[in-house]
Amino acid sequence: MLSKEERRQLSAIEAWIAADDPAFAAGLANGRPRAPRRDRRWPLQAVVALATGFALFSLVAGQPIGLVVGSVVACAAAVADQLRARRRHGSAPAVTRLRGRDGFQPF
Repeated sequence: MLSKEERRQLSAIEAWIAADDPAFAAGLANGRPRAPRRDRRWPLQAVVALATGFALFSLVAGQPIGLVVGSVVACAAAVADQLRARRRHGSAPAVTRLRGRDGFQPF
């Protein structure tokens, strides 16, 4: 059995999830949740894969400028993906943004 404080915290978490990502909250209510919106990293990962493929194709074709451009774009997208993941999963600004007026922190 949950205490009054635990029920209050659970209600606050539910309200925060519903406000942040309504489709995810609806999926949880239906028993078929999908990945939260902020965890969808596939666009940056697709850029990394395509740029790496372009760099490898340029290497085989003997085009050094394509190799350099593909490598730079792939590295930049990989770094952006990692920074985005860190920002979303535990850095100080994200935690500060989640705090409510009463100082409650859902995670």
